[in-house]
Amino acid sequence: MNERLRLPAEWEPHSACWLAFPYLREEWPFNLPDAQRSIAALSRTIAEVGNEPVQLLVKNDEVEERARSLIGEVSNVRYVTADYGDCWVRDTAAMLGHTTDGALGGLCFGFNGWGGKYPIAFDDTVSEWLTHRIDARRFECPVILEGGALEPDGQGTFLTTTSCVLNDNRNPGLTREAFEEALKALICMDRLVWLDRGLAHDHTDGHIDMVARFVAPNTVLCMKATAGAPNAAVLDSIERTLRASGLTVLELPAPSAISAPDGAPLPASYCNFYIANEAVIVPTYGIPEDQTALGELANAFPGREVIGLPAADLLWGGGAFHCVTQAQPTAP
Repeated sequence: MNERLRLPAEWEPHSACWLAFPYLREEWPFNLPDAQRSIAALSRTIAEVGNEPVQLLVKNDEVEERARSLIGEVSNVRYVTADYGDCWVRDTAAMLGHTTDGALGGLCFGFNGWGGKYPIAFDDTVSEWLTHRIDARRFECPVILEGGALEPDGQGTFLTTTSCVLNDNRNPGLTREAFEEALKALICMDRLVWLDRGLAHDHTDGHIDMVARFVAPNTVLCMKATAGAPNAAVLDSIERTLRASGLTVLELPAPSAISAPDGAPLPASYCNFYIANEAVIVPTYGIPEDQTALGELANAFPGREVIGLPAADLLWGGGAFHCVTQAQPTAP
């Protein structure tokens, strides 16, 4: 039998967290400095409060200097010069785990710029660069996809969305059965729970990490629509599907409507948090629902400090804190 990769839950110990510092003004035409400050604050919080080493990709010396000026003197942050496009390493890097004999490995999908919508130079080389850098064995999956589309609980149960995985802009003709078969040949997976779709206006065609996240084995957290919140029908459908699958379901409030500077609606979510070794960093939006969401997450993670950081500046680019992080798990 071929060796398979175990993808851990995010609450399991990490030896590092990989991020990338944004630098492309054409990708952030209105708020590059704000996006940079957001990544700096996230990096500093993961390193200091989360007690987790940060490996921050920087394009060149000038970008490194800018990053250092915003992050300050933090011993747990290391700057790594590399070729990369934008900051969404959750999607461009490999999903990291370990083989049964303890070797580091990465689940590697084909990448086509989120269905060909956002092609950026070097984004398609990050996965190979990272696995080579950390000497991780590559588990090549013959599917076009991104890491934010697959959510593991560490015990063999996974979540995903049909709207992303089976989208013709990535995998024309792919069936659920074929996708599950491809995954089971590479990773330790007992079952895959499918949700129909994610949030409206999500650049990724509905990544799972914007709508549902595991907080314990077989226990999943999703959002419930509040009065006037967008995506009410989608969120109700997600909750029903998760409960019907036999999972324990916890709820967060859904954020009220958030818009970009040009008035375009944005897919705000509290589910796009990052679980560091000793903290959970949660996207907030300066709205009343923030405090309720932080309280519910504190209940879900009693052993970690739950911290809210402003995320609207990143959301304008298409994602939040889970989208810009890739955990490197500690060896079992």
